[in-house]
Amino acid sequence: MDFKDVFNDLADRYPQWIDRIHLLRLKDVAGVHPVENDGQTIYYNSRLLQYLTHETQLFYAAQQLVHIQLNHYARGAGKDPRVWKRASDAVVNAMLHADGFVLPENAVRIPDALEHSAEEIYTVLAAQAQEQEKPDDASEEENGKEPDPDQKGKQAGKESEGRSREIEDPGLAAIVSGLAEMLEPSMQIDYDWFPGTTIRDGVLGHEFRPYPVAHAEILLDTSASVDADLLRAFVRGVKGLMRQDAVIRVGCFDTRFYGFQDVANEEDICNLVFSGSGGTDFHAAINAFTGDAENRIIFTDGFAEMPEQRCDAIWVVYGNTIIHPNGGRVLYSKPGEEKEKHEIDFLIT
Repeated sequence: MDFKDVFNDLADRYPQWIDRIHLLRLKDVAGVHPVENDGQTIYYNSRLLQYLTHETQLFYAAQQLVHIQLNHYARGAGKDPRVWKRASDAVVNAMLHADGFVLPENAVRIPDALEHSAEEIYTVLAAQAQEQEKPDDASEEENGKEPDPDQKGKQAGKESEGRSREIEDPGLAAIVSGLAEMLEPSMQIDYDWFPGTTIRDGVLGHEFRPYPVAHAEILLDTSASVDADLLRAFVRGVKGLMRQDAVIRVGCFDTRFYGFQDVANEEDICNLVFSGSGGTDFHAAINAFTGDAENRIIFTDGFAEMPEQRCDAIWVVYGNTIIHPNGGRVLYSKPGEEKEKHEIDFLIT
Protein backbone atom coordinates (compact mmCIF):
# COMPACT_ATOMS: atom_id res chain seq x y z
CA MET A 1 0.00 0.00 0.00
CA ASP A 2 1.01 3.65 -0.46
CA PHE A 3 0.59 5.61 2.78
CA LYS A 4 0.63 8.83 0.73
CA ASP A 5 -2.88 7.99 -0.49
CA VAL A 6 -4.06 7.87 3.14
CA PHE A 7 -2.62 11.33 3.78
CA ASN A 8 -4.30 12.63 0.62
CA ASP A 9 -7.62 11.40 2.00
CA LEU A 10 -6.78 13.05 5.33
CA ALA A 11 -6.13 16.31 3.49
CA ASP A 12 -9.54 16.03 1.81
CA ARG A 13 -11.14 15.72 5.24
CA TYR A 14 -9.05 18.55 6.75
CA PRO A 15 -8.07 21.05 4.03
CA GLN A 16 -6.41 23.16 6.76
CA TRP A 17 -3.74 20.44 7.07
CA ILE A 18 -2.76 20.36 3.39
CA ASP A 19 0.32 22.58 3.77
CA ARG A 20 1.61 20.58 6.72
CA ILE A 21 0.96 17.27 4.94
CA HIS A 22 2.91 18.42 1.90
CA LEU A 23 5.94 19.07 4.13
CA LEU A 24 5.96 15.54 5.52
CA ARG A 25 8.52 12.93 4.57
CA LEU A 26 7.23 9.35 4.49
CA LYS A 27 9.34 6.20 4.61
CA ASP A 28 8.23 2.56 4.49
CA VAL A 29 10.20 0.61 7.14
CA ALA A 30 9.59 -3.06 7.88
CA GLY A 31 10.50 -2.89 11.57
CA VAL A 32 7.96 -0.18 12.51
CA HIS A 33 4.83 -1.20 14.41
CA PRO A 34 2.88 0.24 12.64
CA VAL A 35 3.63 4.03 12.45
CA GLU A 36 6.24 6.28 14.16
CA ASN A 37 7.98 9.61 13.59
CA ASP A 38 11.22 11.39 14.42
CA GLY A 39 9.78 14.90 14.41
CA GLN A 40 10.15 15.28 10.65
CA THR A 41 9.79 11.91 8.92
CA ILE A 42 6.88 9.51 9.40
CA TYR A 43 7.93 5.87 9.28
CA TYR A 44 5.26 3.30 8.45
CA ASN A 45 5.02 -0.44 7.92
CA SER A 46 2.95 -0.96 4.78
CA ARG A 47 2.81 -4.72 5.38
CA LEU A 48 0.97 -4.18 8.67
CA LEU A 49 -1.13 -1.21 7.57
CA GLN A 50 -2.63 -3.08 4.61
CA TYR A 51 -4.58 -5.29 7.01
CA LEU A 52 -6.18 -2.33 8.83
CA THR A 53 -9.40 -0.60 7.90
CA HIS A 54 -9.18 2.67 6.01
CA GLU A 55 -10.57 4.51 9.03
CA THR A 56 -7.80 3.09 11.24
CA GLN A 57 -5.21 4.05 8.65
CA LEU A 58 -6.60 7.60 8.70
CA PHE A 59 -6.35 7.61 12.49
CA TYR A 60 -2.66 6.64 12.44
CA ALA A 61 -1.92 9.28 9.79
CA ALA A 62 -3.68 11.98 11.83
CA GLN A 63 -2.04 10.76 15.04
CA GLN A 64 1.48 11.14 13.68
CA LEU A 65 0.70 14.52 12.12
CA VAL A 66 -0.57 15.88 15.44
CA HIS A 67 2.46 14.41 17.24
CA ILE A 68 4.68 16.42 14.90
CA GLN A 69 2.61 19.59 15.32
CA LEU A 70 2.91 19.25 19.10
CA ASN A 71 6.67 18.68 18.83
CA HIS A 72 6.35 15.53 20.93
CA TYR A 73 9.54 13.95 19.59
CA ALA A 74 11.75 16.83 20.81
CA ARG A 75 9.78 17.23 24.04
CA GLY A 76 10.51 13.58 24.83
CA ALA A 77 14.29 14.08 24.89
CA GLY A 78 15.82 12.66 28.07
CA LYS A 79 12.66 10.76 29.00
CA ASP A 80 11.96 7.04 29.02
CA PRO A 81 10.83 6.54 25.39
CA ARG A 82 8.26 3.86 26.19
CA VAL A 83 6.63 5.88 28.95
CA TRP A 84 6.77 9.10 26.89
CA LYS A 85 5.13 7.37 23.90
CA ARG A 86 2.28 6.18 26.08
CA ALA A 87 1.82 9.64 27.64
CA SER A 88 1.94 11.57 24.36
CA ASP A 89 -0.24 9.00 22.59
CA ALA A 90 -2.83 9.38 25.34
CA VAL A 91 -3.10 13.13 24.73
CA VAL A 92 -3.22 12.89 20.93
CA ASN A 93 -5.65 9.96 20.95
CA ALA A 94 -8.01 11.86 23.25
CA MET A 95 -7.88 14.90 20.93
CA LEU A 96 -8.63 12.82 17.84
CA HIS A 97 -11.39 10.89 19.58
CA ALA A 98 -13.03 14.16 20.61
CA ASP A 99 -12.87 15.28 16.98
CA GLY A 100 -14.68 12.19 15.72
CA PHE A 101 -11.92 9.72 14.89
CA VAL A 102 -12.51 6.06 15.70
CA LEU A 103 -9.69 4.79 17.89
CA PRO A 104 -8.22 1.32 17.23
CA GLU A 105 -8.90 -1.29 19.85
CA ASN A 106 -5.30 -1.21 21.15
CA ALA A 107 -4.99 2.59 21.23
CA VAL A 108 -3.81 4.17 24.49
CA ARG A 109 -6.71 5.60 26.46
CA ILE A 110 -6.23 7.51 29.71
CA PRO A 111 -9.21 9.20 31.41
CA ASP A 112 -9.15 13.02 31.41
CA ALA A 113 -6.09 13.08 29.13
CA LEU A 114 -7.48 16.22 27.46
CA GLU A 115 -7.14 18.09 30.74
CA HIS A 116 -3.41 17.41 31.11
CA SER A 117 -0.22 17.91 29.14
CA ALA A 118 1.85 14.96 27.97
CA GLU A 119 4.50 15.96 30.53
CA GLU A 120 2.00 15.78 33.38
CA ILE A 121 0.80 12.35 32.28
CA TYR A 122 4.40 11.19 31.83
CA THR A 123 5.24 12.17 35.42
CA VAL A 124 2.39 10.02 36.73
CA LEU A 125 3.19 7.05 34.47
CA ALA A 126 6.93 7.24 35.24
CA ALA A 127 6.22 7.26 38.97
CA GLN A 128 3.99 4.20 38.56
CA ALA A 129 6.71 2.42 36.58
CA GLN A 130 9.32 3.19 39.25
CA GLU A 131 6.98 1.95 41.96
CA GLN A 132 6.58 -1.35 40.13
CA GLU A 133 10.35 -1.70 39.72
CA LYS A 134 11.20 -0.95 43.36
CA PRO A 135 13.35 -3.56 45.13
CA ASP A 136 11.71 -5.62 47.83
CA ASP A 137 13.24 -3.54 50.65
CA ALA A 138 9.82 -2.90 52.16
CA SER A 139 8.97 -6.59 52.33
CA GLU A 140 12.37 -7.32 53.92
CA GLU A 141 11.67 -4.74 56.62
CA GLU A 142 8.24 -6.24 57.23
CA ASN A 143 9.90 -9.62 57.74
CA GLY A 144 12.31 -8.14 60.26
CA LYS A 145 15.29 -8.07 57.87
CA GLU A 146 17.42 -4.97 57.40
CA PRO A 147 17.73 -3.94 53.71
CA ASP A 148 21.19 -3.93 52.16
CA PRO A 149 22.69 -0.56 53.20
CA ASP A 150 24.38 -0.24 49.79
CA GLN A 151 20.93 -0.18 48.20
CA LYS A 152 19.57 2.60 50.40
CA GLY A 153 19.18 5.91 48.62
CA LYS A 154 19.79 4.45 45.16
CA GLN A 155 16.23 4.73 43.92
CA ALA A 156 15.52 7.48 41.42
CA GLY A 157 15.60 10.87 43.05
CA LYS A 158 16.91 9.58 46.39
CA GLU A 159 20.69 9.44 46.04
CA SER A 160 21.04 13.23 46.28
CA GLU A 161 19.81 12.85 49.83
CA GLY A 162 22.72 10.56 50.65
CA ARG A 163 26.22 10.43 49.21
CA SER A 164 25.61 11.86 45.75
CA ARG A 165 26.89 15.36 46.53
CA GLU A 166 30.31 14.16 47.61
CA ILE A 167 33.04 14.82 45.07
CA GLU A 168 36.31 13.01 45.63
CA ASP A 169 38.28 14.90 42.98
CA PRO A 170 39.66 17.99 44.79
CA GLY A 171 39.75 20.22 41.71
CA LEU A 172 36.17 19.42 40.83
CA ALA A 173 35.06 20.04 44.40
CA ALA A 174 36.67 23.49 44.29
CA ILE A 175 34.89 24.33 41.04
CA VAL A 176 31.50 23.29 42.36
CA SER A 177 32.12 25.30 45.53
CA GLY A 178 32.89 28.38 43.43
CA LEU A 179 29.81 27.86 41.27
CA ALA A 180 27.60 28.17 44.34
CA GLU A 181 28.33 31.90 44.49
CA MET A 182 27.91 32.43 40.74
CA LEU A 183 24.58 30.76 40.01
CA GLU A 184 21.64 33.07 39.52
CA PRO A 185 18.21 32.43 41.04
CA SER A 186 16.16 30.97 38.21
CA MET A 187 12.52 31.48 37.34
CA GLN A 188 10.38 28.49 38.23
CA ILE A 189 7.89 28.94 35.38
CA ASP A 190 7.41 31.01 32.28
CA TYR A 191 4.46 31.50 29.94
CA ASP A 192 4.10 31.04 26.19
CA TRP A 193 1.66 29.95 23.51
CA PHE A 194 1.50 26.19 23.00
CA PRO A 195 -0.55 23.94 20.73
CA GLY A 196 -3.66 23.17 22.71
CA THR A 197 -5.58 19.96 23.29
CA THR A 198 -8.49 20.57 20.94
CA ILE A 199 -9.10 20.40 17.21
CA ARG A 200 -11.93 22.52 15.88
CA ASP A 201 -12.83 22.38 12.20
CA GLY A 202 -9.44 20.83 11.50
CA VAL A 203 -7.50 23.61 13.24
CA LEU A 204 -5.28 22.79 16.19
CA GLY A 205 -6.07 25.27 18.96
CA HIS A 206 -3.41 27.12 20.97
CA GLU A 207 -3.30 27.96 24.65
CA PHE A 208 -1.34 30.51 26.68
CA ARG A 209 -0.08 28.48 29.62
CA PRO A 210 2.89 28.10 31.97
CA TYR A 211 5.81 25.77 31.43
CA PRO A 212 8.72 24.83 33.69
CA VAL A 213 12.05 26.52 33.03
CA ALA A 214 15.29 24.62 33.50
CA HIS A 215 17.36 25.96 36.39
CA ALA A 216 20.55 25.49 34.37
CA GLU A 217 21.84 24.35 30.99
CA ILE A 218 25.23 22.61 31.12
CA LEU A 219 27.32 21.92 28.02
CA LEU A 220 30.07 19.33 28.40
CA ASP A 221 33.09 19.42 26.11
CA THR A 222 33.51 15.76 25.11
CA SER A 223 36.12 16.37 22.40
CA ALA A 224 38.92 14.83 24.45
CA SER A 225 39.02 11.51 26.23
CA VAL A 226 37.15 12.75 29.28
CA ASP A 227 36.30 10.30 32.03
CA ALA A 228 32.54 9.74 32.17
CA ASP A 229 32.61 9.50 35.97
CA LEU A 230 34.23 12.95 36.13
CA LEU A 231 31.50 14.44 33.95
CA ARG A 232 28.78 12.78 36.01
CA ALA A 233 30.40 14.04 39.20
CA PHE A 234 30.35 17.59 37.86
CA VAL A 235 26.69 17.37 36.85
CA ARG A 236 25.89 15.81 40.22
CA GLY A 237 27.69 18.63 42.00
CA VAL A 238 25.82 21.36 40.10
CA LYS A 239 22.52 19.56 40.68
CA GLY A 240 23.36 19.36 44.39
CA LEU A 241 23.64 23.15 44.57
CA MET A 242 20.00 23.50 43.62
CA ARG A 243 16.77 22.57 45.25
CA GLN A 244 15.90 18.90 45.16
CA ASP A 245 13.12 19.21 42.56
CA ALA A 246 15.18 21.38 40.20
CA VAL A 247 15.60 20.20 36.61
CA ILE A 248 18.75 20.93 34.63
CA ARG A 249 19.55 20.28 30.97
CA VAL A 250 22.82 18.62 30.03
CA GLY A 251 24.26 18.46 26.52
CA CYS A 252 27.52 17.30 24.93
CA PHE A 253 29.50 18.94 22.16
CA ASP A 254 32.71 18.64 20.18
CA THR A 255 32.49 20.13 16.69
CA ARG A 256 28.70 19.82 16.93
CA PHE A 257 26.02 19.75 19.57
CA TYR A 258 24.38 16.41 20.43
CA GLY A 259 21.17 17.59 22.07
CA PHE A 260 20.01 18.20 25.64
CA GLN A 261 19.12 15.55 28.20
CA ASP A 262 16.93 16.46 31.19
CA VAL A 263 18.33 15.68 34.64
CA ALA A 264 15.92 15.67 37.56
CA ASN A 265 17.38 12.98 39.81
CA GLU A 266 20.28 10.58 40.35
CA GLU A 267 18.90 8.02 37.94
CA ASP A 268 18.99 10.60 35.14
CA ILE A 269 22.64 11.35 35.98
CA CYS A 270 23.55 7.66 35.85
CA ASN A 271 21.77 7.32 32.49
CA LEU A 272 23.47 10.31 30.85
CA VAL A 273 24.85 9.48 27.41
CA PHE A 274 28.13 11.24 26.55
CA SER A 275 28.50 11.70 22.80
CA GLY A 276 31.41 13.13 20.82
CA SER A 277 35.13 12.60 20.49
CA GLY A 278 36.36 14.89 17.70
CA GLY A 279 37.76 18.42 17.75
CA THR A 280 36.26 21.35 19.62
CA ASP A 281 34.12 24.15 18.21
CA PHE A 282 32.81 26.54 20.84
CA HIS A 283 30.38 28.02 18.30
CA ALA A 284 28.48 24.72 18.49
CA ALA A 285 28.27 25.16 22.25
CA ILE A 286 27.18 28.76 22.59
CA ASN A 287 24.61 28.39 19.81
CA ALA A 288 23.09 25.40 21.60
CA PHE A 289 21.85 27.38 24.61
CA THR A 290 18.08 27.84 24.40
CA GLY A 291 17.91 31.12 26.31
CA ASP A 292 15.36 29.69 28.75
CA ALA A 293 17.70 28.92 31.64
CA GLU A 294 19.13 31.69 33.80
CA ASN A 295 22.32 29.68 34.36
CA ARG A 296 24.45 28.64 31.40
CA ILE A 297 27.58 26.60 32.08
CA ILE A 298 30.28 25.31 29.72
CA PHE A 299 32.59 22.61 31.13
CA THR A 300 35.76 22.35 29.02
CA ASP A 301 39.50 21.89 28.98
CA GLY A 302 39.69 25.12 26.95
CA PHE A 303 41.71 23.72 24.03
CA ALA A 304 40.04 25.59 21.15
CA GLU A 305 39.80 29.04 19.62
CA MET A 306 37.43 31.34 21.47
CA PRO A 307 34.47 32.56 19.40
CA GLU A 308 34.01 36.27 18.74
CA GLN A 309 30.32 35.91 19.53
CA ARG A 310 29.44 37.03 23.05
CA CYS A 311 28.11 34.40 25.42
CA ASP A 312 27.11 35.25 28.98
CA ALA A 313 27.89 31.84 30.42
CA ILE A 314 30.06 30.48 33.20
CA TRP A 315 33.09 28.88 31.56
CA VAL A 316 34.42 26.12 33.81
CA VAL A 317 37.97 25.18 32.79
CA TYR A 318 39.27 21.93 34.21
CA GLY A 319 43.00 22.02 33.56
CA ASN A 320 45.81 24.50 32.93
CA THR A 321 44.52 26.34 29.86
CA ILE A 322 43.80 30.06 30.26
CA ILE A 323 40.92 31.33 28.13
CA HIS A 324 39.52 34.78 27.36
CA PRO A 325 35.94 34.40 26.11
CA ASN A 326 33.81 37.31 24.98
CA GLY A 327 31.38 37.70 27.87
CA GLY A 328 30.59 35.56 30.86
CA ARG A 329 32.83 34.52 33.71
CA VAL A 330 35.61 31.96 33.91
CA LEU A 331 36.16 29.53 36.74
CA TYR A 332 39.45 27.63 36.84
CA SER A 333 40.71 24.58 38.61
CA LYS A 334 44.47 24.91 38.06
CA PRO A 335 46.70 22.38 39.83
CA GLY A 336 49.95 24.01 41.01
CA GLU A 337 53.18 22.56 39.65
CA GLU A 338 54.91 22.34 43.03
CA LYS A 339 51.87 21.60 45.16
CA GLU A 340 50.43 18.33 46.26
CA LYS A 341 47.52 17.01 44.28
CA HIS A 342 44.85 18.08 46.76
CA GLU A 343 45.91 21.76 46.80
CA ILE A 344 44.21 23.91 44.20
CA ASP A 345 44.84 27.36 42.76
CA PHE A 346 41.32 28.73 42.58
CA LEU A 347 40.88 31.66 40.21
CA ILE A 348 37.87 33.63 39.04
CA THR A 349 38.14 36.11 36.16
